[in-house]
Amino acid sequence: MKKLLLSILFIAGLISAEAQNLVSITPLDTITKGSLNFLANGLAKYDVGNYKILYQTPDVDGNVSIASGLMSVPLVACDSIALTLYCHGTVLERDDVPSRNNVESVIGKIGASRGYVVAMPDYLGLGDSPGIHPYMHAETQATASIDMMRAVRQALADSIGGYPLNSEVFVTGYSQGGHAAMAVAKYIQDENLSTEFNVVAAAPASGPYNLAGSQSTVFLYDQPYSNPGYVVYLLLGMNEAYGGSLFSNPSEILKAPYDVSIPPYFNGNYPMDSVNSKLPANVSGYIEDSILQAFVADSVNQQYWLWNILNENSNYDWTPNMPIRMFYCTADEQVNFQNALDAEAAMTLNGALDVRALNKGPFNHGGCVGPSVQSAVLFFDSLTTSCTAFVGLNDFVTNSYEAYPNPFSDELILEGLSGTVALKILDLNGRLVHQTTTEQGRLVLRLAHLPKGMYLLELEAEGRQSRRRILKQ
Repeated sequence: MKKLLLSILFIAGLISAEAQNLVSITPLDTITKGSLNFLANGLAKYDVGNYKILYQTPDVDGNVSIASGLMSVPLVACDSIALTLYCHGTVLERDDVPSRNNVESVIGKIGASRGYVVAMPDYLGLGDSPGIHPYMHAETQATASIDMMRAVRQALADSIGGYPLNSEVFVTGYSQGGHAAMAVAKYIQDENLSTEFNVVAAAPASGPYNLAGSQSTVFLYDQPYSNPGYVVYLLLGMNEAYGGSLFSNPSEILKAPYDVSIPPYFNGNYPMDSVNSKLPANVSGYIEDSILQAFVADSVNQQYWLWNILNENSNYDWTPNMPIRMFYCTADEQVNFQNALDAEAAMTLNGALDVRALNKGPFNHGGCVGPSVQSAVLFFDSLTTSCTAFVGLNDFVTNSYEAYPNPFSDELILEGLSGTVALKILDLNGRLVHQTTTEQGRLVLRLAHLPKGMYLLELEAEGRQSRRRILKQ
């Protein structure tokens, strides 16, 4: 632990790396678990160190480019740590990204505080990446995220040390990040990268997975939309992704005066609110009539260029071989919650064995963040072995104590404890269902009152924690 803390305190400036796609790693700051718990509802367990990562990844033309992101690590000496990817939601400002410690980066830091190394890519065209962000382009969201995970692995191996990554990878994200997380999981499976990235589970949240279906109603029915700037962002970003082949001038897609007044706001210096406030709520107010008419007329065959890009970047209809949980809220005004239901139905029909869309309540897009993040964290905790044992501590902390029988029925017996041990049992929603403190080497827990199901057993001694899953049958 001392070695780990010293590495964070004394690594100064920019540390160059020669390995593969990692360009540099820069220490940023640390954040305490107490500070995180103001926002994390008690989820945070460890202090977190944060690093800016620069790395190489292909741009939309396949040429090598530079991208950036944030790596957050738990300040605890675990003997086996999993890698988690967090994909951020829609931002328009170039600097409103994880590598700049933006507000949303707190979500990834909460994950790190639970005992994961967390990679948070900025994506192409944001942060230190040049050019225009190819908004909602599935492939480059995936490749930028995957290369960020590679760079994080290299940074840990070459520059930091003290973080023995295991083979487990978890993938999550919110809003655009939900779409990006789904793109990452699909890309890894489609491109046969599962040996390199063993995705144990994915938990995308509030993502527009079915761009040509549930999310296309904004175009099809001219419904008022809370964030019209997203529509323009989609069109400009996709034109960037497709090499400028969709249109040569904004006047081809935007009505006057928006064709002149709106594009300058996409130079990376303005927040999305500055665009939303200047556009009508209905697409008919700012999108050229010819575009909308052609789109509606081709709603069956879907050969029009706008249908093509929406279909090519939808990622709801595939057959994942890993568990997936898609969290959504029914009052989401930005992403139609039907996206998650469409994905669940398509994946199940395709033969996926462990896919569920889970309703987190009647919340709007912003209100859905908290319950979705908490659910993703607890879902990953129920599957991981990350940070369940600690380096160089006593037998209790290295998990050599016994907990049996497991599965159990009425009683769970713990043997091999030492010192003063605080014990908690949590259900997979994070609710505390049992707690006690003991100084005995052997403890019999009478748990007949608990419903059948999976639980997390947490033990703490000398300020260090140990976790394992237990099952009541």
